[in-house]
Amino acid sequence: MWDTISAWFSLIRWQSNIALGVLEIPFWVFTVLCGIVFGVLTCLGTKKSLRDCELKDGYWSVGVGLLGGIISALLVMIVLGFQSQHTPVVLPSEIGRNWRVIYHLSLITLLLMVTATDVRSYFILEWTCWLGIAIGVLGATASGEFQLVHVWIDWNQEQPQLSGPYIPDWLANHQHLHGLTWSLAGMLTGAILAWLTKKISSFVLSMPTLGTGDIYLMAMIGAYLGWQPTIIAFAISPLFALLVGATLRAVSNQPALPYGPFLALGAIVTMFFWRAIWMFEVPLTLAPNPSRDSIFAIRRFFGDWVSLLLTFGLATVLFVGLLSLLKFYKSLDLKK
Repeated sequence: MWDTISAWFSLIRWQSNIALGVLEIPFWVFTVLCGIVFGVLTCLGTKKSLRDCELKDGYWSVGVGLLGGIISALLVMIVLGFQSQHTPVVLPSEIGRNWRVIYHLSLITLLLMVTATDVRSYFILEWTCWLGIAIGVLGATASGEFQLVHVWIDWNQEQPQLSGPYIPDWLANHQHLHGLTWSLAGMLTGAILAWLTKKISSFVLSMPTLGTGDIYLMAMIGAYLGWQPTIIAFAISPLFALLVGATLRAVSNQPALPYGPFLALGAIVTMFFWRAIWMFEVPLTLAPNPSRDSIFAIRRFFGDWVSLLLTFGLATVLFVGLLSLLKFYKSLDLKK
């Protein structure tokens, strides 16, 4: 096992330099520096957020700051060391790729600040989300290179060894406009998904579910990641909530769980493993050499509008199913 771990770590470019324009920083220095800087920012931001919610800090800000530093350092290692966000066609410059990591680290800081207040008080501060939306949209527009995936790309039109997927010509000719477009599309997608889910599930369960803060949170996530990663993050969040919710219900009598932390976790997982998610394929047949039409691929799934509508339906069903399960668990007296 240790040999396998050593082999994985040997792939990291420890001796390479990280280019940030006028600066070039050794990889390991950059990793440590990002962990320290964003850990401190997370600590300070959490302290202010708790104070704004009139909550006692204790060691919360320190703990969340430490967690932020660890996650930030890990993101740098995974993304730059193992190229976990690298996908075909989306090919930012080396400097753009490195700054995109810093851009995503700012999102992690904000997500942890939101998580701290939501866990403590079931409340998400709107200013935190508005700050994230501003950074997300402005950063995407100014750089033109921060997207994980283009605002529109159709992998169904790919001809292997002949031509790539369909990408509108204007995306390459107007990078900054493209940055603004994918960020705004992501923001609207996140907000609409959360708003519709709140309305539908509230009607089904006759009780409050998602709060207004969750809508702002999803808008912030979308502004940073774009609409396709936002849908994926939203779809996988109920899986984390179901696992944690069932565990807590089994060992305690906690009546409800804030959903914001699971939305944040879905976004973080999406950032860490974007390449694996986007390039995921699974054959739909047991044939030894299945044709492309017999292989389900996430990237082709998002180039088909019918599939996109099914994705929206799936995300809604997963969320409503989670709430139904939580309601069922609440009705049980597991301590008997």
